[in-house]
Amino acid sequence: MTSARRFEVPWLVALLALGLLAIGILFVQSSTLGTDFEGLERRQLLMAAAGLLALVFFASFSHRQLARFAFPLYGIGLLMLVLVPFVGVDVGGARRWFALPGRVQLQPSELMKPFLVLALARWFEFRGVPDRLRDLMAPLLLVGFPFLLIKFEPDLGTALLLAPIAIAMTWCAGARKLHFLGGVALAAVLVPAIYFSPLLKDYQKERVTTFLESVPDLAEKALAARRDGRTAAAEQFEERLRELKLGAGYQSHCAQMSIGSGGRDGKGLGLGPNNRLSYLPARHTDFIFAVIAEEWGFVGASGVVLLFLLLGTAIVSVGVGTRDRFSQLVAVGAAASLGMQAFANVAMTTGLMPVTGIPLPLVSQGGSSLLSTCVLLGCVFSVARSRRDTEPFLYRVEVAVDPFHARSVATPARDSGVSAATPEEPIVHTVRR
Repeated sequence: MTSARRFEVPWLVALLALGLLAIGILFVQSSTLGTDFEGLERRQLLMAAAGLLALVFFASFSHRQLARFAFPLYGIGLLMLVLVPFVGVDVGGARRWFALPGRVQLQPSELMKPFLVLALARWFEFRGVPDRLRDLMAPLLLVGFPFLLIKFEPDLGTALLLAPIAIAMTWCAGARKLHFLGGVALAAVLVPAIYFSPLLKDYQKERVTTFLESVPDLAEKALAARRDGRTAAAEQFEERLRELKLGAGYQSHCAQMSIGSGGRDGKGLGLGPNNRLSYLPARHTDFIFAVIAEEWGFVGASGVVLLFLLLGTAIVSVGVGTRDRFSQLVAVGAAASLGMQAFANVAMTTGLMPVTGIPLPLVSQGGSSLLSTCVLLGCVFSVARSRRDTEPFLYRVEVAVDPFHARSVATPARDSGVSAATPEEPIVHTVRR
């Protein structure tokens, strides 16, 4: 009982997360200094304290307790997503937040990410290796319900982040390659169909169009048309160029200008001209990476990216060191969630992806995103203890062979989720790829 209650901290994960959080608070202060948002770093500190409490709360549970609470937490997340369109506050034409006392707003779609990780991990633990197509139907529904609810808030960026979480966890759970190839083929058909359907709003389609039409390409076409004497064509290109710079592509253009102005070493903390002159929109939230690149330069921005890579690797290493399936899948899901969100934000800021409004984890100002990340890290801290607290084998695999087929059946224990297998009976999952 003593070892089961021991609070084990994965120190590398903790130090990397604290480092990114400190950088975030530093640049929230830099990006809001002298503006109407000045002082937001103090609010971010308060949210960091609340996030730390949430981290400790989830870390205090054993991984078996987390497994038991996985589906109830998922249900609570779905209930909040159902309620937010009716009782949430309207900000910019979207109802994504609950208004809480103390001028605090809670975004349920952010909390849905850790709850989905726990639910998928619990399902794959219970069902075993998903080596048949029908085994993937339940995970698809687990992802599909929150995806649709978040999509119609509307918040397409957050909804799309659920997909890589499910893909990474399904792959690590043992799904067959053939199923993934089929999924890729289906996506190749659905993506164009969705783009031309009413599911995407006009501003979302405009973001995709803006991303495909780069500013340098249009400028080159305009110059070429001028040289060739095609005045009408040149004017069309120049008009579209102005629309991109001042319209739908304004944010992306300003972010790339800020990144370029930082050079190798940056302008210095608080000295970025695009930051100080308020040319860069949403610079303390979605585009905070552009402020880092402008004021710390290529070296500082690369350092932040390296910290995220190390954090993801450290979280995966926690999963590798655990001895049960649930803990391993939770670590994979947490790494996929944080890693994909960081990648999407950096890619959006640098012009490699359309603008989606996804914050940079632990760095961007925003209480819900910070709280969601701390809950994920709390789950990682919890499963880190399973290296000592659990029996090394979770599933007993029975292989039934007949003249027509053979497959493996994973049978979890009824009470604690741990089978009666002993270390003298090594267990091997049979997965056909």
